[in-house]
Amino acid sequence: MTTQNAPASSEKPRVLVVDDSRVMRKAISKFIQAEFDVAEADDGEAGWQKLTEDDQIQVVIADVLMPKLDGYALICRIRAADQTRIRDVPVIVITGAEDDDTRERAFACGANDFITKPIDSARLLTCTRTQAKLDQTARKLAHDVEAIDDKLASIDPLTQLNSRRILLQRGNEELANITGRSDEFSLIKLDIDDFKVIYGQHGDDCGDRLLVWLAKILVAQTRSEDLVARTGGGEFVIMAPTTGRLDAAIVCERLRGAISAEPFSHDSVTIPVTASIGLVTLGRDRGNSIEELLTVAEGRVASAKAAGGNRLSVSDLAEREDEDSIIVEQPDIDTALRMLQNGNPGKLEPYLADLVLTVLPLIELCNNKLSLDFEYELDVLRKKLSELK
Repeated sequence: MTTQNAPASSEKPRVLVVDDSRVMRKAISKFIQAEFDVAEADDGEAGWQKLTEDDQIQVVIADVLMPKLDGYALICRIRAADQTRIRDVPVIVITGAEDDDTRERAFACGANDFITKPIDSARLLTCTRTQAKLDQTARKLAHDVEAIDDKLASIDPLTQLNSRRILLQRGNEELANITGRSDEFSLIKLDIDDFKVIYGQHGDDCGDRLLVWLAKILVAQTRSEDLVARTGGGEFVIMAPTTGRLDAAIVCERLRGAISAEPFSHDSVTIPVTASIGLVTLGRDRGNSIEELLTVAEGRVASAKAAGGNRLSVSDLAEREDEDSIIVEQPDIDTALRMLQNGNPGKLEPYLADLVLTVLPLIELCNNKLSLDFEYELDVLRKKLSELK
């Protein structure tokens, strides 16, 4: 969405006068032109067209009775507009009718003020000033809010690292500038081992401080040209331009060693921390977009976790040629889900009973809280699992 800034204070606010009477348009213009830049339209349709084309119009002064599109319909169209600038523009209605029905109908359509003919020039000028000031304030507020939203969307508020949005944007820009295989590019995805367990055992405050602690380590261990982002939970990604596989692997091992070198301490709690790391390199791994490379890196993090964590993986489980030689410990639920997504259900077969037992309390909670009426099925499941065990 294009941000519409309020006009500079040195410029006159622009007012659109919509009236089918040329005499009335000129009279209104004469009353306010000392303080306002006046644009004119001779019917509602022409007024609507000018309003949509001119983003500097801050107030609309409209007659009620006009051909093609009357004042009521014009106001209704304005209030139903998709653009916030148009939808919120103040409208002053001018009419020769003084009855309450006309006034109530104008306000019901969304008019901000109502002036009857013959026009009191002083009242018109005061009213126009007030509405223009309100519009300027609204525009400035909208601009400030959008600027804050953009900043928050660009920076992770906890760690002050880049957000996933910036990683995707900058990553695809970087890839678009790569002209040949001589330009090297690597992505490093890192996930704190057992992060959910740490969070659950030690609480939100400790978990948040751990993320900040780790973010500082990542920044200290990377170059200024690298981009470090937090992409969710205990997950981080480092974009390393001009970095090939070997150099990137060295960075990964340096990061892994720095994280596990000293335990994290918070108040009286000391927590050993390790991380699983997945590395992908453009040209050596599948994927040509930042999203595709991230997907591959995610699979490699899952591979590192499935192999016990605290290690670097440069291949995922599906890519290993000698699958029977892989010794995999029982995966946690997150790793099991990733393995399913990566097309490795066969590797989960030895652990299926244990995985179901792990999620059984959650299923029971859902059954109780959501009134699913699965009591009989749960009893059968418990019996079958006990027989398997």
